[in-house]
Amino acid sequence: MLLANALVMTLSGCNNPTPADTDSDTSTTTTEGTDTDATETNATPATDPTNTTPPTTTDPGTDTDTTAPTTAGPTTEPSTDTDTDTQGTDTDTTTGEPVIEVARVWVTANPPLLEQDRIVALTPALDAATATLSVAGDVVSIQSVAVTQQGHAYITYDAPGATGGVIVKNDLADNPADGPLGLGDRVIHGPATGLQTPKGVEIGPDNTILVADTGAAAIKVFANDAEGDAAPLFEITDLGSSEAIWDVHYAGGNADVLYAAGTNGEVQVYEDFSNSMGQAGPDRTIVPVEGGTKVSVNLHGITVVGNNLFLSDVGDPMETTDGQLFRIADPADADGDVEVAQRIEGGDLGNPVDLEVTGGNQSTLWVAEKANGKLLRYRPALLSEDYDLVDGVDVAAPESVALATNNRLILASNPAGLDTDAVLEVEVPIIGAPNVTATIDRLGSITSVQSIALVGSDALVGFDGTPASDGGGVFAAAGIADLADGDVVDAIGTRIWGPATGLVAPKGMTLDAAGTRLFVADLGDSSIKVFDPVTFGDAPPVFVFAELGGGAVWDIDYDDANDRLFAAGVDGTVRVFDNALSDEGANGPARTFTPANDEDQIIGVNLHGIQYDPLTKTLILSDVGDAMSDTDGAIFLVADADTAEGNVAVTAVIAGDQTHLGNPVDLAFDGTHLYVAEKAQSRVLRYSDILGLSGANNVAEDAFFEVTNPESVRIEFTKP
Repeated sequence: MLLANALVMTLSGCNNPTPADTDSDTSTTTTEGTDTDATETNATPATDPTNTTPPTTTDPGTDTDTTAPTTAGPTTEPSTDTDTDTQGTDTDTTTGEPVIEVARVWVTANPPLLEQDRIVALTPALDAATATLSVAGDVVSIQSVAVTQQGHAYITYDAPGATGGVIVKNDLADNPADGPLGLGDRVIHGPATGLQTPKGVEIGPDNTILVADTGAAAIKVFANDAEGDAAPLFEITDLGSSEAIWDVHYAGGNADVLYAAGTNGEVQVYEDFSNSMGQAGPDRTIVPVEGGTKVSVNLHGITVVGNNLFLSDVGDPMETTDGQLFRIADPADADGDVEVAQRIEGGDLGNPVDLEVTGGNQSTLWVAEKANGKLLRYRPALLSEDYDLVDGVDVAAPESVALATNNRLILASNPAGLDTDAVLEVEVPIIGAPNVTATIDRLGSITSVQSIALVGSDALVGFDGTPASDGGGVFAAAGIADLADGDVVDAIGTRIWGPATGLVAPKGMTLDAAGTRLFVADLGDSSIKVFDPVTFGDAPPVFVFAELGGGAVWDIDYDDANDRLFAAGVDGTVRVFDNALSDEGANGPARTFTPANDEDQIIGVNLHGIQYDPLTKTLILSDVGDAMSDTDGAIFLVADADTAEGNVAVTAVIAGDQTHLGNPVDLAFDGTHLYVAEKAQSRVLRYSDILGLSGANNVAEDAFFEVTNPESVRIEFTKP
């Protein structure tokens, strides 16, 4: 509520001196590790935009550098023209009133990987970045996976701020196929769960969910139908001699025993578990020894099959050669120092973080060896109980392994960086090596940062999400203008998101002057949705423009004085909605027009950015052209846009081989200068005195700054 109230106050006081409320352009993640869209692609390799420039609060002065930029990481010092833009608030010498000027230019950067997405603040002259902010979603890394006999998967994950959760995905193991995981069918996460760093997960008595939480030094037990911010049914905090538990194994039936692998190399055993619930602490402690000397260091994986207890030991997690596997016989009677029946060392054993064993005639020990990137397979020799290495398959940083039906395994793969984390299906043929047959990736509800709308010192930011996790949404970033370089923006604390919102792939956004209505162009279902910008959560739109007079629109701009909404269609047409708020879009567009040349030939192809100047009644449009080309972008100026209809000859066009226009996805206009988010060329461009142009202009921009795959651009003005 504090954020909502703050946004209300900010919105009500927001009175920018230009018509450019907000507009932004975004891309939908549809392939692994790449942000792509039916109408736009990224043509530049992704790198993290970083900068070390402190926030600029003084007048940047006059720029006269006309040389080529010199690279400084992924951002560079731009070539600029002579510029009189200043930061800060000057005073009108005639009236004594403060003059509102451009303070900063804000850009969302949308490289292919979510972890590289950034929100960047630039000086008006585009000669420096004053802040580069990263975005924290709801998942940091995948951890463990467990699969039930019914094929349901339970997946633990780490989340920002030393929190974690459990994703439940029904039927994942039945017919797995490449695709996004998102947050599965439901998720257990929130303060009431108490989850900090959940690791091993197991199904316990009465189908309860057992989670070993190393950060909380506890084993938490949840109801099988738990969802959201659900408190555990109970916790086991008495871990005996172990400071933390990494993984657990429940032996059901008549055994009814919980075995817990301690990070101190000891196994805690809880008898009569369904009744005692471990509240009295462990009944036994098993310490693996060899020749009377303790050999275990840091236990991780644990399972019991037949009359054997199997353990994996990562040793020093920074070492890649000190891993071990143990087999202990008769675990039901084991207590205290117990001689291991078998100890396996060497080879590829560095950090064996998890294991599973299939019983029967073809008993197999499967080991997830993270440090060396292997799924290892061991089998006992003929007439022997000792397991020997058979082979292995390369897997990027396997974190956990679970058995599934039909000779299959389910792995959690956890390389560095969330964007490469995945759940993998591994098929085990009767003859031959195992092979990965499905990759289920893209964890979390956010896959990429999209458009930005500034509301005073706060912001609203659009984002894409997977269909598996209720699509995209809009998150609030309170006080974003006051954040320092390198700060992190929380993308999940306060947001408009969920099934009721109907948001699929939100693109451009704009606000009315009063800040009571947020217009969102939803490319995903060809609509424009209008929200109360301070009603967060799974809130439905106030109303929806369902009839757009054609296909989807990418961006929108609103003329408050005339209650008129302009929308840029990806088919090259502009839709104009008169009485937009009063009619709530019920009657569709009042007019439709298409940019054309002097010979009445249509030149509009794939419109994206849109800005309307009510003082001159000029509409400024960007056109990305062929989304696969990084050289065919254009900018159009249309006069008398308030009454335009049909094929309309543009008054000016910027296009050609001297420009850097490939995929100009978004525009921002301060009344004089036009700022362009040029995604294919990874640049933010600025054209000075844009309204002074006429005819064809095959010219370079007046200034630019390199930002990796800029997605949207917005202007922050000085406060009056």
